[in-house]
Amino acid sequence: MTPGSSTSPSLFCAAVVAAAHGVRGHVKVKCFLENPTEFNKFSPYCDKMGEEAYRVKKVLSQKGDMLIVSLEGVSDRNYAEQMRGVELFVPRSKLPTLSEDTFYHRDLIGLQVHTSQGFLLGYVHALYNFGAGDIIEIKTLGGKLEMLPFTKDCVPEINNEKGTLVLSPEGETYLSQEESDA
Repeated sequence: MTPGSSTSPSLFCAAVVAAAHGVRGHVKVKCFLENPTEFNKFSPYCDKMGEEAYRVKKVLSQKGDMLIVSLEGVSDRNYAEQMRGVELFVPRSKLPTLSEDTFYHRDLIGLQVHTSQGFLLGYVHALYNFGAGDIIEIKTLGGKLEMLPFTKDCVPEINNEKGTLVLSPEGETYLSQEESDA
């Protein structure tokens, strides 16, 4: 499963347990929230069925998006080790309202990608940020993975209701250049 995905569209995967930490049942958690310092604010977390299952007692430390967390009911290393891979979900209703030009990645993945003339090119496969800005990865109809800057200049239109994303002529040119470089 990818960050931000779940079996239910009303749930958002906010974190995953990466490993046990120490002998007291603490767990190392990979946090997918934009601001990991707010991890405790969304407790209790749900399981993939939407049932409240994981209550945060305390965030013990944080380094970037990795947290050391104490969860209620997890009091020894054996139980903490069994939690490896457990996804922690937040009901979408608890998430903050986004501004007009801000999106949750899970809402963009899978959207159809069209040219400015309306031709289908492929689908949004993933979004990344390696430090220099957001990048969108498109899986073309031919199965190739192509990346381009996720900017208003390249992607001027996103319509979640229609399930579409439209590239500008600049974005289309960028993809054409990528294809000719291959």
